[in-house]
Amino acid sequence: MKRLVTLATILLVLTLAAVALAAGGLGKFETKITGKGPRTEKGMLDGTWTIDLKSPTSGKLNLSRNGQEAGGGTYVISGSTITLTPKKHGVCTTKGKYTFKLTAKTLTFTKITDTCTERSDVLTAHPWTKVG
Repeated sequence: MKRLVTLATILLVLTLAAVALAAGGLGKFETKITGKGPRTEKGMLDGTWTIDLKSPTSGKLNLSRNGQEAGGGTYVISGSTITLTPKKHGVCTTKGKYTFKLTAKTLTFTKITDTCTERSDVLTAHPWTKVG
């Protein structure tokens, strides 16, 4: 019986996540990076970062730092996996693949594969908080 309740709860959570995505994408999130550690590129990534994932399955990736465009490209979501394709002539030149988890107003990314250290550090340094 306990397993059945656990399974039902998991299915409900997955269904609600799918409905939330279908209703308009993940949304807009912010995170703040500070410090001189390795995941901040010795302070070069410091600032308030914003990511806007408007579409539930794919679309244009909008990424800004302190209100200024700081990258972007496109993304494709499949289940809890997001694949990021950078725009031409950007800092990143290869695709990155991550799992993501949205819990209430908090979005976290976990790297699957990504050779772009800057993108990986920005996405995984801290949880992202929903704004707007």
